[in-house]
Amino acid sequence: MKAYIVSNSKDGMENIDGIYYLITEEGECLASHWCSNRWYAEGDLYSRRPERIEEFTNRFGEFSVDYLGCDTMTMGELIELNLKLAEENSVE
Repeated sequence: MKAYIVSNSKDGMENIDGIYYLITEEGECLASHWCSNRWYAEGDLYSRRPERIEEFTNRFGEFSVDYLGCDTMTMGELIELNLKLAEENSVE
């Protein structure tokens, strides 16, 4: 499973002082955290959180984290995947 670090900016990639999210490639939001810079986001959301590393590894198996923009995934695609996931799980 792959998860993306996404900023609360229009394209999800802007370096902001604000909320960052950890979102799976299937559109599930796993965590959020207020960060003063995008480079703190990985540690705040995942790599300095041993309980999350253990939880996500147990839940998903192989698990990797990268910033949105590292491949072809876009903010629009993540939003669509999130809406689809919510619909499948009857969440409003």
